[in-house]
Amino acid sequence: MLKDVKGLSDFCAELSSSEPSPGGGTASASAGAMAASLLAMVCQITRKNKKHEEHWQELEMMTDSLLTLRDELMRLAMEDARAYDVLVEAMRRRKMEDTHEAENAVKDALGGAIEVPQKTSRACARILEMSSRVAEIGVRSAYSDVAVAIHLAEAGVKGALVNVAVNLEDYEDLEYVEEMKRDVKNQSERASRAAKEALGRLSVPA
Repeated sequence: MLKDVKGLSDFCAELSSSEPSPGGGTASASAGAMAASLLAMVCQITRKNKKHEEHWQELEMMTDSLLTLRDELMRLAMEDARAYDVLVEAMRRRKMEDTHEAENAVKDALGGAIEVPQKTSRACARILEMSSRVAEIGVRSAYSDVAVAIHLAEAGVKGALVNVAVNLEDYEDLEYVEEMKRDVKNQSERASRAAKEALGRLSVPA
């Protein structure tokens, strides 16, 4: 039973404040963390059901993996906010100082602001992959939870990729930018297919 929503209330209050961070990157990682949590719950509920005894070991392994991904994404939620703050400060410094050091600081900060949502999108993609199996062997009474997890994981992937794409706009290595843009497009399309496949195993509307 949910005993206290203070933590959630505080988080939403931060998201809705006039401060630019935490923002979409943190929300994307949080969506992924919630998806992993829901799937872990379904695995554990199914693990208690004698009818699914043949899958108990697999369910236990998936639970461990999902909880690891949940914790990783919670860390990434915080890292994303910090990466954005570092980038804002570096850009502010570059406006005040026309120096090589200031320019390098922006480049480094951009790299961090790209790397963190990349990690988020990959973690959420792994959750999406696992959701298909949970949908297949999980108890039917928890299918709505699996469906919500699938949508959250897909949102986590695509939200993180939006942040990657936005930060690429300020990156100067054009060859790298074009390569990354193709990768973002491919990852987004894979996420859509994975979500559709997982939902198909539930026989629920996509």
